[in-house]
Amino acid sequence: MANTIAESPFQWLHDLEKRARMRALGLPREEKIEQFWHGITFRLGDVFLVTALTDIREILPRPMAMSKVPGAKTWVKGIANIRGLLLPVIDLLSCLEGNRGIPLTNRSRMLVINQSGVYSGLLVDEVLGLKHFPERLRNTEKSCKETWLIPFIQGSFDYEDQHWIIFDTKLLAENDKFLKAAS
Repeated sequence: MANTIAESPFQWLHDLEKRARMRALGLPREEKIEQFWHGITFRLGDVFLVTALTDIREILPRPMAMSKVPGAKTWVKGIANIRGLLLPVIDLLSCLEGNRGIPLTNRSRMLVINQSGVYSGLLVDEVLGLKHFPERLRNTEKSCKETWLIPFIQGSFDYEDQHWIIFDTKLLAENDKFLKAAS
């Protein structure tokens, strides 16, 4: 170590910098950061679906008390009072497929959406939770064996040994079949 008293301040700083550079670790290598798509996963019949996390306002247990809506299609299960707001409750499977509805169980849930001013509760068989899908695994093809789902899908993910269909609630809220609930 140099004698700091005999050196000029400039020389002292120069030596300090030299020693710091010799002991400094290199900068970390630049690594690619993997992008993830975040979604709420749910089941509708035998189909596993995922919708963007930002498209779901809330997940609630199925409402026990609903008021019937006279003149509505059978897939409109009623109107529920959710914290003072009246929310139409839709059996999503019955609405899209047209035949059978969701058998209401303790696992049944209601996904609350508010898309383009359409505020609704969508009854689904069960909500499986939040999943983070690597964006690189996203398949943008709109193919699935359930033809009744095709107008509402935005691709799929094959992740963790499961095929997840991306369900777009914005497309649902703009669809005439969904909007025309009167019989």
